[in-house]
Amino acid sequence: MKKKFLSVLLIVAVLIGMAGVSGTQTESGEQKADKEQKQQENEQTAETKVEIPPENEEEQKGWIGVILNGDETEAYTLAHIDGIRAAAENVSLPEQDIIWKERVGANDGCKSAVKDLIRQGCEIIIANSAIYEEAIKSEAEKNPEVDFVVINDSKTQSTVTEDGTELTNLYNVHMDTYEASYVAGVTAGMKVAKLKEKKKIPAKSFDEKKNVKLGYVAAEANDDAHADINAYYLGVKAVCKKVVLQVEYIDAWNNSDAEATAAGDLIRSGCVVLASNTDLDAVMQMAENAKESGKCVYAVGRNSDMRQMAGKTALTSVVSVWSVYYTELFDAKLNGRYMEQNWNGGYAQGAVTISTLGKSASSGTGDRVKKTEEKIKNGKKQIAYFSTRALDGILESEKGQEQ
Repeated sequence: MKKKFLSVLLIVAVLIGMAGVSGTQTESGEQKADKEQKQQENEQTAETKVEIPPENEEEQKGWIGVILNGDETEAYTLAHIDGIRAAAENVSLPEQDIIWKERVGANDGCKSAVKDLIRQGCEIIIANSAIYEEAIKSEAEKNPEVDFVVINDSKTQSTVTEDGTELTNLYNVHMDTYEASYVAGVTAGMKVAKLKEKKKIPAKSFDEKKNVKLGYVAAEANDDAHADINAYYLGVKAVCKKVVLQVEYIDAWNNSDAEATAAGDLIRSGCVVLASNTDLDAVMQMAENAKESGKCVYAVGRNSDMRQMAGKTALTSVVSVWSVYYTELFDAKLNGRYMEQNWNGGYAQGAVTISTLGKSASSGTGDRVKKTEEKIKNGKKQIAYFSTRALDGILESEKGQEQ
């Protein structure tokens, strides 16, 4: 059998050799040069055969325009981007129908962005921050054929112009994050109670009345901030009554240095848990750094699940589920359904929540949170929207008192 196999190999080798000799004998030098030239031409053609866009390619056309005060590197803006993309997928809206404008200025910047989006065919324009309210209202009055949506920091905003004209193409949206802030306060209260029980709170973290110090960094002293701060404080006190909340207003939404400075001040004063109502994540990072250096400090995040960046300190985060509103908006516009001009969404609509509890959350927190959330969803527990002042037991910074 082995000999037969070797014989077959020998025959094949001979045939291949003859074929090679035959080819060399029949191809003249001129033919060979011809062949090589054609092969070279084919290779050059293959190299240059790439898709080149036409010189006068048309600019992007869209149906939805989005004006953002930041970009995807910031937690607040990323939450909107993710929410819009999820909503588009929910209603089978192609991604190319959306035109994004990032890091847009408040007044002239916003108006310029609006003009450009309308020129590109957008019929719905979304502005993700209250800083755009006046500019959007002005543009809505000039462009009645376009629908404008502005995310606001108050439950009630006017859609009426100075001369009394009702702008039916202007939509105000507010997330009732104060409900989720109350639940986040419960998680903080559970942590403080456990730390007190185990006598792990250092002396400097108590005030002269034996209240445990907590800290809060807020971008502005507006209605939304006050409602969130007060609800958070009430959530903490529902579990642990002997607490005091120290609030620092930084008068900026996108200033990581100001956030970090305020958080550092609160940590040095002995605050055991930090929370915030800002667009960035500097408060969480400062808390994590302090924890790693041996300090007794934990934190509640904002806008997204921040466990990955603050694994040792993150208790949870207050989160807006933006896809809920945007899905409702896109579906209404696509199918000619009615859409509320002043839309508020909370737990009942699935529009706000807290993120997954962090590893540092105290045992039993999950059950307490679940019961609290169910009561809010079912209307059995009403969280008051205290927006005009801070409740007793909240110590505001000088800037906050001036407001």
